[in-house]
Amino acid sequence: MSSLRSVDPDFSIALFEDFAYALYAEAHTARGQGQLAQWAPYLGPEARASLDALGRVPVSAIVVGAMRYVAFSLRAANGQRAEVTVEFEACYTEGQDQSYYARERWRFVRSLTARSRSPENVRVFRCPHCGAPLDRIMGGSCGYCSTVVDGGAFDWTVESIEVLERSTVPPVLTGSAEEVGTDAPTIFAPDLAARHQELRARDPSFDERGLFARVQLMFDTMQSAWSSLEWERARPFLSDSLFETNAYWIRAYRAQGLRNITRNARIEKIELVRIDTDRWYDAVTVRIHATGLDYTIRDADGAVVGGNPRQERAYTEYWTLLRGTARSGPAHSEAVCPNCGAPLQVSMTAICAHCGVKVNSGAFDWVLSRIEQDEVYSG
Repeated sequence: MSSLRSVDPDFSIALFEDFAYALYAEAHTARGQGQLAQWAPYLGPEARASLDALGRVPVSAIVVGAMRYVAFSLRAANGQRAEVTVEFEACYTEGQDQSYYARERWRFVRSLTARSRSPENVRVFRCPHCGAPLDRIMGGSCGYCSTVVDGGAFDWTVESIEVLERSTVPPVLTGSAEEVGTDAPTIFAPDLAARHQELRARDPSFDERGLFARVQLMFDTMQSAWSSLEWERARPFLSDSLFETNAYWIRAYRAQGLRNITRNARIEKIELVRIDTDRWYDAVTVRIHATGLDYTIRDADGAVVGGNPRQERAYTEYWTLLRGTARSGPAHSEAVCPNCGAPLQVSMTAICAHCGVKVNSGAFDWVLSRIEQDEVYSG
């Protein structure tokens, strides 16, 4: 998708993902309220019909568990538009207490003449031409500026939605799954050395040792927060979308009276594999080689229902971290606010209790935005 920058220098994959996560939640909320029509700038007729067919029952507690890319095309010669197809895995509640687990395929389209949003506007949904509230949208046109705003002329529009699965049965969280790709060769970006040199030229303080120390801090914090089900402790180090993704799985375990335990988890090796830069963010991808005990217990009686509490499991993952391009300086490897240096005390919206900044925005230090398994990562 980075090729889209050739026609839109402001395009950022990280910001597109934030937009997609937010739109998913807004769309399901709107269909529960019977207000899909005013979302015409972002949801095409076919997409709205697919959502409306699910029923106009109030929808709440929407959590996206995964977003996977299925296809991407950039058609400059014929059609003059970009197309991105993604699959969402999510859960939400309808009515008072009916929970659903869903998997949906969304196809986003956008004109090649459209321009991407800035970070502060990525989750704001208004008329994409003049900024008027969505309640001014009538039949695909804005009642304020009289502009036709559907079809992806000004921003991403979901052209179609295919509901692949929708069930009241939660995902299976017991049993053991064999690791895939752990022994596969590490995938290094061919331009890694050149991109590393460019980043060092802009920020001479950037070095792998400092970056890896911050990765270690993230890893240790996440392992402890995950096993204790106190996931909010990891929030300062994760982007909003990644935090919400893992919250989905925490919720799934709780719903089934289960708890996934990781013990003696440790990183044995970290490799820098990719560096990418857009207008807003520097992105670095590392491959972590880790091991530890990983098993699932039933809370009611402590019985082991998945994994092995006596045999360590080796695994590798690709982690992508983001930091604003305007930021420089050594990475923090202690649990302190990256802006004011105070001990981390953050709200559920990741706001520092001391200086009031949003610590997981990437504006102040590296935050983890994506975790990809070996069999998924393609470089």
